[in-house]
Amino acid sequence: MRMWGINPKLLCRQHLLGEHNEIHKHRHNFVKHHSIAKRISPVVQIEPENMRKRHDALVEEMIARGYNHNSPYEQPDLSHLKPEERLAEIDIYVSIADLLNRCPECSKRISESITEVGRETLKELICTLESEGMFITKTLVQ
Repeated sequence: MRMWGINPKLLCRQHLLGEHNEIHKHRHNFVKHHSIAKRISPVVQIEPENMRKRHDALVEEMIARGYNHNSPYEQPDLSHLKPEERLAEIDIYVSIADLLNRCPECSKRISESITEVGRETLKELICTLESEGMFITKTLVQ
């Protein structure tokens, strides 16, 4: 269960609705004070402090696409979390690399959103990720 953290417009239907659903599932973990350590390390997969804001951004995109939404999100008390858990931030570049590799529809949406300036930035990002041992298997940048 993870949050992607990227612009919701770039997510395919499955990942948009999936992330929305997972935000609601995580609320239960916070209310019950379950450990989220494996969602924070080694890779940050959720941003507890930003759940409400992210939920609302996802809902805005869902409505823009004509999907129904009937599940408001109430931010739970997060005071029991360690600061590094509560304030954790997703690395959206890892999310983008993951989506480019795993989802043809997200890959298409991301590719179509890239401007020429962004294309150069993406080339630099790919080089950086590759130097860290992460590889994008799809050809996006020419």
